[in-house]
Amino acid sequence: MLKPRRKSQKIYPNADRYGEDGRRLYSVYDGASVARSPSRQFWVKRIRLAAIVLAVIAAVLTAIVVSTLPR
Repeated sequence: MLKPRRKSQKIYPNADRYGEDGRRLYSVYDGASVARSPSRQFWVKRIRLAAIVLAVIAAVLTAIVVSTLPR
C-alpha cells in the first residue's frame, strides 16, 4: 500500500523548528512569555477592586434589608 509523501518542511513559515529527521526541535508552546503592559495591569487591578467594593456594598444592603423585615 502506498503512503502519501511527506511535504517538504521548508515550505512552512516555521521551518527552522524542524531538525534533519523532520521532528520538531522545540514545541510551539515554548515561546517567550509576553509581558502585559503596565496600563493593562492597572485597569485589571481597578476592575478587581471595583468588583470587591460592589460585593461588599451588596452584602451590607442585603443585611440591612433582612434586618428590617418583620419577624
